[in-house]
Amino acid sequence: MSTLLLPDWLSKHTFAYNPKNVAKGQLQDLRNRLARFKVDKPEISIVIPAYNEEANLLHTLSSLADQRLLRPTELLVVNNNSADRTQDLLDKCEVRSIIERRPGVAFARQAGLEAARGLYLANADADCLYPSGWAEAITKPLQDPEIACTYGLYSFLPSPNSSRLALMLYEKTAQLTNNIRYRNREFMNVYGFNFAFRRADALAVGGFALDSGREGSVAELVAAGIKPPPSGKCEDGWMSLSLQQEGKGRTVRVTDPAARVWTSDRRLLADGSLGKAFTTRVWQAIRTLGAPVSRSSSSPS
Repeated sequence: MSTLLLPDWLSKHTFAYNPKNVAKGQLQDLRNRLARFKVDKPEISIVIPAYNEEANLLHTLSSLADQRLLRPTELLVVNNNSADRTQDLLDKCEVRSIIERRPGVAFARQAGLEAARGLYLANADADCLYPSGWAEAITKPLQDPEIACTYGLYSFLPSPNSSRLALMLYEKTAQLTNNIRYRNREFMNVYGFNFAFRRADALAVGGFALDSGREGSVAELVAAGIKPPPSGKCEDGWMSLSLQQEGKGRTVRVTDPAARVWTSDRRLLADGSLGKAFTTRVWQAIRTLGAPVSRSSSSPS
């Protein structure tokens, strides 16, 4: 991966490793750095669903191990019935984990919600890299009782077949079209890999929508040109909307740069080129401008 136009801190967390035989020194380093999450009474819970993430998991754990923590914080990974070495790597890193057998990110997030012990729950993913101030930045606004859900923006990590400059242009376009397309519908901009809420509030509204499909948020699916599940729901935006409509507070975007995470571009490029993804994004934005959304109707794609 080219380091052009990438922040310096990313390089520490993009090391090479073989999931079948991780170097002992790498594992020991991660165990030592992740030990700080072994707390009895966490205030913050970082929860990660993981399905067959052996190739990316250690990068994500490394970035989270460098968090600047001001409050007791736990780390919980929900293994969504992985068939690869995901669980083996979690065990070797001595990370707290549980297994959710039902396939689908909503089931995994719900299991994490129920097993977490913190007052605030910060949602992450196993193929993302997190700035050192992320956990604090994404949860701090929740100390305001009028705010129920927070989310941050994202940048794409360039794969060998993509350009960071082109990805930057795509991100700017995506943010602009989202601002237009989802005006007065902030919940539609919530990303599953970068949002937070108060755990008690989420439990009070019934948790995640378990009929929200096997994978993907509205924002992620739209970016990849993929339609939402038949229910019209995606687990992240639906949680935000539920909290809002049940009177728990509003959803806000965290503007602190530490709330911007870096995610894989694999979904964006899954069906073709970046140009195709760009065209899909723009046309979908145009088609759905002004479409009404409520918990009793389907969310637009």
